[in-house]
Amino acid sequence: MPKTIDYPRTSYQSAWEVAEVVDDTGGKCAIETAARKLNRKVSGSFKAIIGSAVKFGLLTSKRELLTTTNLFRRIKNAYDKHEEKIYHREAFLHPPLFTQICRKFRNRELPVHMFDVMLVREFGVEEINTQSVSRAFIEGARMAGILNEQNIIVDIDQLAAQQQPRRELASSEMPLNVFQAPTPAPAATAPPSPGISSSRLVVPSPRTVDVVSSLFGLDTDDLEHTEEAPAPQVIPAGPKAEPAFMPSATTRPEATLPQPATQPPVEPRTEADAPSRVSSNEPAVYAIHIHGPGLDTHLTIQDQEDLTLVNALLNKIRRQLPS
Repeated sequence: MPKTIDYPRTSYQSAWEVAEVVDDTGGKCAIETAARKLNRKVSGSFKAIIGSAVKFGLLTSKRELLTTTNLFRRIKNAYDKHEEKIYHREAFLHPPLFTQICRKFRNRELPVHMFDVMLVREFGVEEINTQSVSRAFIEGARMAGILNEQNIIVDIDQLAAQQQPRRELASSEMPLNVFQAPTPAPAATAPPSPGISSSRLVVPSPRTVDVVSSLFGLDTDDLEHTEEAPAPQVIPAGPKAEPAFMPSATTRPEATLPQPATQPPVEPRTEADAPSRVSSNEPAVYAIHIHGPGLDTHLTIQDQEDLTLVNALLNKIRRQLPS
């Protein structure tokens, strides 16, 4: 019974080139198709390269059909060069023989001058394959950062433990709602309690569906999209001002201003005088337009609490930008 060869006989670079050709055809192709794209024939040497790609975990071969693996796709879609090198190292150590050699010579010098003989005597490699296996290991180990210029093999177990976890730029789950719900407006008929002062005016603003709220996982399905019952927004007013409910601009012909608790009641104002008093105390309104991949929204800023949403959105965008 012939001996099963469980180690690659060609270099990692040649195996990677074949895997890239298979990926260019959609991730699956026949062996003849891959050979034709590389201007080669389906010979013993070409099948040896395919066998190496399978042993490195880059391809699978079944019934003359080659398919790329998840490990190959992780390398191809790595976020940066550092992560790509980590996955290349994982592929290089996929053959059990290469992992065994690295653990035997961890933190020690690899005897390159007699490595061929050691492969035969200590690792059971057939003598006819020793030169190709030796060259494939040394070239691949240097590429993966396992063998340095002094031929010292690093501790692969310690190196794997020091690796940072794989980053995820876009989480599959939406974050929890960390924003406080707006303070409900007091009833218009309820008079303010004497001696109680407030530093906020309650001014209603229309509540509409916002893509920013959806981006941060805010529940917008149950919001009322009518102007008859808009949700109020809390806006800072003057110090120690009485809380007062001001109707929207479309329905406030006789709006009044809050008076300090320590002052006597003011004289009644006419309807002609009310609009000018209200307009002079209207808060400043700012607007921001943010546009990007999958995002196009307008934000209206009326108080400092609205800046929390803007800062959170900018932090979300900042994490998605390359460092």
